[in-house]
Amino acid sequence: MHIALLEDDPDEAQLVRHILTQAGHTCRHFPTGGSLIDALHHESFDLLILDWMLPDMTGHEVLDWVRGHLSRHVLVLLLSNRSLEEHVVLGLMAGGDDYMIKPPRRAELLARVHALSRRLQPGTEKTPASALVRDIIETGFYRLHRVLRTVQVRGKPVDLKPKEFEIACHLFGNLGGIVSRDTLVEQIWGRDLVTSRTLDTHMSQVRSKLALRPENGVKLNTIYTLGYRLDVVDPEDDI
Repeated sequence: MHIALLEDDPDEAQLVRHILTQAGHTCRHFPTGGSLIDALHHESFDLLILDWMLPDMTGHEVLDWVRGHLSRHVLVLLLSNRSLEEHVVLGLMAGGDDYMIKPPRRAELLARVHALSRRLQPGTEKTPASALVRDIIETGFYRLHRVLRTVQVRGKPVDLKPKEFEIACHLFGNLGGIVSRDTLVEQIWGRDLVTSRTLDTHMSQVRSKLALRPENGVKLNTIYTLGYRLDVVDPEDDI
């Protein structure tokens, strides 16, 4: 889906954009209601994610403009730290399609976006169909579900810790390409201080738990000074 995110908090915006883009969606961030409305004059989106409290105008005012000026019904997910029932009702009665409480939890956010995507009329979505199935990654004996955060190897579930799961998604989502150490640290740990040993330990656990070996059709290579590359190989070549 092609998504517009209206959020004035840079850290919150970075978190939401990371979650959405990792799931295969495109996401443009707008820090103010005015900047989003300006963009809507010449650009269309499948989904708008609107913060309720903004420095220049409220999310309610932006939603009123959207419903009053756009010719087609654009899906709107309201994202707010206002959690009382009356706030949720107000947002939905104002024209929102769904309402979610901050801070957004990854699996819940992706599940809600996926549910909203089903309301799109055929042919209205801008994102290639291939991107919609990226919630599920299947390679050989491996199956990863980004939303449910589950992993199966040869049909059997494997228990990965949250950061181990993120590492696995990066590796299987970039088969044959180098995933740099810097990218893993930045996108998984963010601003937290992480030692090189911490990444090595997590990578070792992923390699061991998922049995990333040629007999399972993959091979994890360490690229000196750069990072890691997960390659698809023929199990027969290991015999």
